[in-house]
Amino acid sequence: MQFDISRDFLDGIMLQQPANKEGKNEIKAGGQLHFLPSSPDGTMHTAIVAFQLALGETEQPFARGGWRFLFTSDSAFNPSANQNHPFFSNLLVLGAGKIMAQINNLAMHANLPLIPFEPGRMMLQAPEQAAPPGIVQA
Repeated sequence: MQFDISRDFLDGIMLQQPANKEGKNEIKAGGQLHFLPSSPDGTMHTAIVAFQLALGETEQPFARGGWRFLFTSDSAFNPSANQNHPFFSNLLVLGAGKIMAQINNLAMHANLPLIPFEPGRMMLQAPEQAAPPGIVQA
């Protein structure tokens, strides 16, 4: 199966001053890949990478963003049914890196510290419980 990314763009972003009441500096990152319905012929697809950052044990993220990818396949393909394809893992890492570049840009302009991020060191893990169809978690 051959995939081709036709277009990608920022879907949305949010950054707020993190509330650090516990005094912890550990940042937890999480990401998901959501699939929108494909074209009727099954060759044009849309995926959205959702990425968020939370400080310490806080459940509320201080930063979150989404990056939309439009991609095609050389034949009919159902991305929701084939979530373990390596292309989607790479798409998740690529989207998270693009979102982090934008979050750090906003942090720099807001006089907040930059967040070190290496997309190559992201660990992908399977969800502990069954995720809704169309979602891949990181």
